[in-house]
Order: sequence, then C-alpha cells, then structure tokens
Amino acid sequence: MTYRVLSILVLTIIISACSSRPTGPITPPPESVSAISKWETSGRVGIRTQNDAVSGNFNWQKDPKTFALSIVGPFGQGATHLNQTSNGVVTLAYEDTVVTGNNPASLLQQELGWAFPVEQVTYWMRGLAYPNSVSKMTKDPERQLPNTIEQDGWLITYSNFTKVDGLSLPQKMQVSNPPFRVNLIINQWTIQ
Repeated sequence: MTYRVLSILVLTIIISACSSRPTGPITPPPESVSAISKWETSGRVGIRTQNDAVSGNFNWQKDPKTFALSIVGPFGQGATHLNQTSNGVVTLAYEDTVVTGNNPASLLQQELGWAFPVEQVTYWMRGLAYPNSVSKMTKDPERQLPNTIEQDGWLITYSNFTKVDGLSLPQKMQVSNPPFRVNLIINQWTIQ
C-alpha cells in the first residue's frame, strides 16, 4: 500500500512539474535600460503642491503606445487614474469626475493643479534623460548611475537603485520643480 501511495505521489510531482513549464516563446530581458519597451512599477508616492499634499500607493504600466497610472490614497481613498489608449486618447478619473483629452500633463494641470510632465517622467523613472530636450546629468563616479538630471525646469534626484534582470533601475527618487515635488519609492519593477 505504501508503494502505491509513493507511486501516486511521484506521478503527481512529475505531472505538476510538466504543467508548470512555460508554454510559448520566452521574451529575453532587455540588454539595456534604454531598450526597455514595456514596464510596470508599483510603490509609494508623495505629491506636494503649493496648496496640497497627497500620499498613497501607485501602479504605473507603460508600453510604447499606452499607459495606465493609478494613485490610491490611504485605505483606498482618493483614487486618481490616468490612462492613455493606443489612439492617443487620455482619460483622467478622480472623485466623481472623468475627463478626456490628448495631453496627460495638461489634464493633470487643468483638473488637479498638478504640474507633472508625464512624458518626461516615463524616461526619468528609468534613470534616463528625456531625449527631446536639453538635459544635464550627474553620475556616481563608481557605479556610473545617475545622481541627478536637470531638465525642462525640473530636478530629478536619485537616492537608490535596484537590480532588475541585471539592469540598475531607480528605487527611490524625487522629481521637483518648486513648489511642486513628487517622491517615489518603487517597490516592484517588471520589465520587457
């Protein structure tokens, strides 16, 4: 009887090992930070404006044509969602309001009073300067990772990096243009 139980157990392990193997092609990790085409981050965010301070959790999914950014306050209160579809339509949803447009930074400024250069931040999040304007970057001499980026009137300060699939990506950063300041602590990165 123990032989039968042992045989069933071994067969179950073999079947479960076979069924947990990935099916289909496996996407190799990007070779450089600039080669990341799709990413998702989550963590904590603190936003300070001239008249307000907001903190909570964020989740940001980005691919070449779309993005979805959610900021949710403590205990699920004060959720703000900003999305862009592949045809360029941007939707901002907060409280009981939903507005659409074609420029995410303009919608945030117009509706919430937040100066937040969304397009640039998608580069700064990865420790890269935005390629379409002049920038000044300082780097840590030993690790050759950015300490700061100055661009478009903003100062981006990096205080910690983490390794993701062999690449160094920001874990703690601040984006500021007084009186506006955003502090990000990134708990999780997923990249492709």
